[in-house]
Amino acid sequence: MTSPTPDPFAPASDAPLQTAQPHPIPQPVAALQVTLGHAFADPSLLAQALTHPSYGHERRERGSDNQRLEFLGDAVLQLVMTQHLFEAFPDLPEGRLTQIRATMVNGTRLQRVATRLDLGALLVLGRGEERSGGRKRPSNLSDAVEAVIGAVYRDAGWETARATVLRLFAKELDTLRGEPSVAESNPKGELQELLQGPDGGTPTYTCIHESGPAHARLYVARVWLKQRELGLGQGASKKEAEIAAARAALAGLRAAGNASPPSPSAADEGVD
Repeated sequence: MTSPTPDPFAPASDAPLQTAQPHPIPQPVAALQVTLGHAFADPSLLAQALTHPSYGHERRERGSDNQRLEFLGDAVLQLVMTQHLFEAFPDLPEGRLTQIRATMVNGTRLQRVATRLDLGALLVLGRGEERSGGRKRPSNLSDAVEAVIGAVYRDAGWETARATVLRLFAKELDTLRGEPSVAESNPKGELQELLQGPDGGTPTYTCIHESGPAHARLYVARVWLKQRELGLGQGASKKEAEIAAARAALAGLRAAGNASPPSPSAADEGVD
């Protein structure tokens, strides 16, 4: 008699998966509700939003982590931002609104929100994730913010979730009012457009330095045009560092009243 083919996706252990029980709510997590401006009718939703998949995996618990709430929260965040930008900028075309929304919900913005909420300290992690620096891992922080938003939506519905998102992202949304142009949601494209012309060219980006541990790298990038440095920026990825450099270049050109690219000196061009 042929033995059945083993399930390749089955857990290595023979112990059955357990249905996760609601985690008790520690005092710091309870205090988070005050910061969020929402008291949960079902506090276990907030506890689940802060539970990393590694925790349930090590304890062989099914459905105890924040992945599903993150999925839901991502959609809620996108819709809240879409509605807000649609109403705040009635004259902007769809393409610009899409660019701005992308910058409002990118990893860097989510990590800033997570830092203000001190979510890293509140995460429930597996032992391995804890040892590898999971409390500071950018992806864990971003996921936790989206999961918390999903938890608020599940607990209290759309209006409360919308108000919570706008409260959490108030600083990020305020930056839109202070920028010279909301088009700077795509600073690299904006810089390239500004530098176009008979004496212009295409800016070049170079990563000049990187530092920090693997889970929290910091990159420094420089943007050049015709061997002239235009700006310097840093970020959690090379892409983010280049965007920061482009934004710095735009600020410098505008502060100098430059609507055209700088003319390189003879030394810059390598002329004897």
